[in-house]
Amino acid sequence: MPGGGGVDAIERMARAGLACRVVVLTTYETDRDILRAVEAGAAGYHLKDLPRAELAEAVRAAARGEMVPAPSVAARLVDRLRTKPERPRLSERETAVLRLVVERCTNADIGRRLFIGESTAKTYLLRVFGKSGVDDRTAAVTYAMRFGLLEE
Repeated sequence: MPGGGGVDAIERMARAGLACRVVVLTTYETDRDILRAVEAGAAGYHLKDLPRAELAEAVRAAARGEMVPAPSVAARLVDRLRTKPERPRLSERETAVLRLVVERCTNADIGRRLFIGESTAKTYLLRVFGKSGVDDRTAAVTYAMRFGLLEE
């Protein structure tokens, strides 16, 4: 998609206050892609090989306000909810770096505020990513909030 992916579009629509229901039609069925779409507000998530009649019903159900994931997607979401991931153990410094990420600090800002080098700040942030199983700042903050990693 030009200008970003489907999840980006869903997030932009939500920020704009548009009251629309989105059914994602994709070739990707990874846990990460599914979770990102659902967290962004997707009402449904289906693979592109979905028969036309089922797609039409998914769109109608979404228009009625129902959540309409594909059966395989629903099963994965339920499995994910049932399996409580272990809360990662962040060091004090990793937690401090993450708190500054929440404040939208750059790696250079983090370095200045914690009296460490920019590359050291980046190293700590990469450790947070690794322990949290994420690969960007937004996901790290979301993960930290979900598990209460920033609570004192």
